[in-house]
Order: sequence, then structure tokens, then C-alpha cells
Amino acid sequence: MSSYAWVVILVLLLTVLGSVTLLFITVKYYWGERGTPPLTGAARIAQRDEELRLRAKQIEELKKRPRKPRSESFLDNTKQ
Repeated sequence: MSSYAWVVILVLLLTVLGSVTLLFITVKYYWGERGTPPLTGAARIAQRDEELRLRAKQIEELKKRPRKPRSESFLDNTKQ
């Protein structure tokens, strides 16, 4: 076969390989790491409520122990 035919075959092969890879990544991203579909309905609401509860706990902990501000000097990187 001529070099031109090999180039065409190589381009088609790489195109198919790229398309299959893109499809695989898309399906894996959509279905998640464990192969389960995204949550819907009551499960989504329960997950959201749990996230809000945990975020409220984080905010409460932050109020107990606030962050120590850094020094205004650019060269001094210690906390006050």
C-alpha cells in the first residue's frame, strides 16, 4: 500500500480510538466512580440536608476557634 493509504488508516484509527476514549470518560463521569447513577428525588434531598448539617457544624467549629490573621508585612509570614 502507498504511504497515503497508511496515513488515512492511521488517522481513522486514531479518530476511533479518541472517540472511544471520550465516550468512556463521559460515561464514567456521568455514572460516577462506583457505577451508580446520580441521586434523584428523596435521596438527593437527604444528601443535601446532610451536607447542610455538616456545613453548619464546620461554621460552628470555626466560631469556636477563629482563624489567626497573618501579619500585614509581605516578608513576615507568621501568624499573629
